[in-house]
Amino acid sequence: MADSLSTLGSIAIFLNNIYPGIPAGVSGNMVLIVDMARQHVSNYTGITIGSNSIGDSFQSAVVDFARADLIDLLNADGGTSVSLAELSINQGLSSDGYRKLGELKLFALGKNYKFSQSLS
Repeated sequence: MADSLSTLGSIAIFLNNIYPGIPAGVSGNMVLIVDMARQHVSNYTGITIGSNSIGDSFQSAVVDFARADLIDLLNADGGTSVSLAELSINQGLSSDGYRKLGELKLFALGKNYKFSQSLS
């Protein structure tokens, strides 16, 4: 992506700007949401990813997983509802697409395997 999304805070601000009007309970925890996505990518790849030094190759997967988690939290908070007289539409966003996109990017990164030989 870019150097501008290389920290947890910058990704949190990016997501807050994409979804304006996020409830305070969710937006106040945005850095934690992004951090959990970073840890997920780090655990899968086996590579340590710093919170202030997220490499270009990892940024898009971290953003996609954080966005999927954010959408899940927004839906749990009630989603978006529109009412006009007797017509009522409750429209929740779908996180499935972003989660699948994040998984594809994660699989493309691969895993870091370490092998050792026993002397016994």
